[in-house]
Amino acid sequence: PSVRVPGACPHPTRLVESAAMAAATSPSCDYRPTLPEHLVEEGRLSDAQLETVVRAGAAHAEHLPGEAGASGVRQGFFLGDGTGVGKGRQSAAIILDNILQGRRRALWVSENRNLMRDAVRDWTALGGPADFVFDLGACKGPIPRADGICFASYDTLKGKPRERDGVESGIDRLEQVVAWLAGGAEAAEFEGVIIYDESHNAASALATQGSRGVKQASQRALAVVDLQDRLPNARIVYASATGATEVANLAYAARLGLWGRGTPFPTVEAFVEKVSAGGIAAMELVAKDLKSMGLYLARSVSYDGVDYRTLVHDLEPHQAQTYDRCAQAWQVVLRNIQSALEVTNADKCGRARASAYSQFWGAHQRFFLHVLVAM
Repeated sequence: PSVRVPGACPHPTRLVESAAMAAATSPSCDYRPTLPEHLVEEGRLSDAQLETVVRAGAAHAEHLPGEAGASGVRQGFFLGDGTGVGKGRQSAAIILDNILQGRRRALWVSENRNLMRDAVRDWTALGGPADFVFDLGACKGPIPRADGICFASYDTLKGKPRERDGVESGIDRLEQVVAWLAGGAEAAEFEGVIIYDESHNAASALATQGSRGVKQASQRALAVVDLQDRLPNARIVYASATGATEVANLAYAARLGLWGRGTPFPTVEAFVEKVSAGGIAAMELVAKDLKSMGLYLARSVSYDGVDYRTLVHDLEPHQAQTYDRCAQAWQVVLRNIQSALEVTNADKCGRARASAYSQFWGAHQRFFLHVLVAM
């Protein structure tokens, strides 16, 4: 790691970077996190994980350029580590660092509600109480907590009231979260942490032109962007091992300073258009620039010394028969879908037909995947 913490234990496994990332140098950093010493001494946070906490803290101490030279929104940080480096443990450590500095409300957004168990595991591994993390989906009105880590899935976060028979039911989740994080003050005064775990779930933040027409921005991504706009001083962390593969998928990451005042790109659309034209090489340059600014880390577990072997399983006669019967059954389903499309005239609507077949083939692939794994 380029950041040295006295007494820090090395990461349990060897970590590596891509050649492009290794060629970039992170800036010097003097941020000192507020963490219990025993987490360092006992190796609960490795040297590589502590580097993330330090880099995130330094990034959050700065603001992006605003109007007429004024200070703009608080700068964010992107954690692009792969499996085995511990993005969850690092996210929990960033939250703990801020909680110990008095910012006792945080938001942790992830792919689905089942991942809350992983968040609790990573939080308690650092000595935090399990009941400090709570599920947003279980809160039906104003959040009745004085402090804590609010866990939400992207789907929950985008929830809006529904109107039935002229009566609205449900909760505007974004309003609910902003009100709790602000704690009765102005939303702009909230300075706590927001973790966007598996942030690639917010990838479709722009309308894009595809082979089947214009694909509108997803409600998930729009909720992520809206929340950042409403909480300009929040300490944002984007965490995804696949977040920087396509330039259009970074459109939600407004806190990295890739476009806007002080950059060559006046808008996110201009950034996506120009960088997309450069292909993979341009994306590598973006990643290297982010690392050189101290805003991005992307390490992965080394496979040095790992052997690969192909395991071949010859199907037993009864397994082959089972597979054939399943294939015949899916042919029946496909014929029925075709008939249903004709009966409802949906076969004349390209979008409806494409949606139906997309669902069919998706279920078909998942089914046979499970069959083959079971065999």
